[in-house]
Amino acid sequence: MNFDDDFELDSEGPPQEPFHIEVDLYDTGDYSNVLVVPCNETYVIVANNQHLCTLVKTCDEPECWEQQDGTLDEEIVEKIGSTISGYTGGF
Repeated sequence: MNFDDDFELDSEGPPQEPFHIEVDLYDTGDYSNVLVVPCNETYVIVANNQHLCTLVKTCDEPECWEQQDGTLDEEIVEKIGSTISGYTGGF
């Protein structure tokens, strides 16, 4: 039996499991631990057990992120999107 297959990561697409990122949400220099929940082509963003927004990547060059719901500033949306791209390898 080959156990290597059990530990291979699926590198064909974005992660399907929730993951954490750290981002400076309020441009204060204090980084918050944010939960990112991938759901098809969208990413649900949760901080302190509270839904912040739902993001979708709309283009690759230049990289663009759009808020489907939520009230975050556009700069924060781009910052979170960029961090997600860094984590996922650009998917």
